[in-house]
This record gives sequence, C-alpha cells and structure tokens, in this order.
Amino acid sequence: MRPTVWPDRTARRRRRARAAAEEALRETYRALRANDHAFQTAQDWFVIEQLIFEHAALECRCRALLRELRGR
Repeated sequence: MRPTVWPDRTARRRRRARAAAEEALRETYRALRANDHAFQTAQDWFVIEQLIFEHAALECRCRALLRELRGR
C-alpha cells in the first residue's frame, strides 16, 4: 500500500518542472530579442551568418519548450 504523500510529491514535481520550463522559455525569448537586436546592428557578413544560425536554434528551443508546456 502506498503512502498518501506520494501524489502530493508528484504534483509538486510537475509544478516545479513546469515552472522551470516556463523560466527557460522566458530566457529563450530574451535571447531571441537580443539576437534580433544584434542582427539589426551587425555589419560583418560572418557575424550575420552566425546570428542567423543562432536565431534558428533559439526558435527550435522555443518550439520544443512550448510543445512541452502544452503537453502537460
């Protein structure tokens, strides 16, 4: 027989995991905004290319986090 405390621990873990995912999403959005600003001010083609790849990676991260948050 399981103790009745376990469901509370599970719910608490889920809330903490969701809060962590939300914070990661906020940080990723901040990074995307910083990337957009850097892209607008960039002059060097090499820097622009790197920012494009970084932007794509950040968008993928956002999609993954949103998928994770919607699945819960």
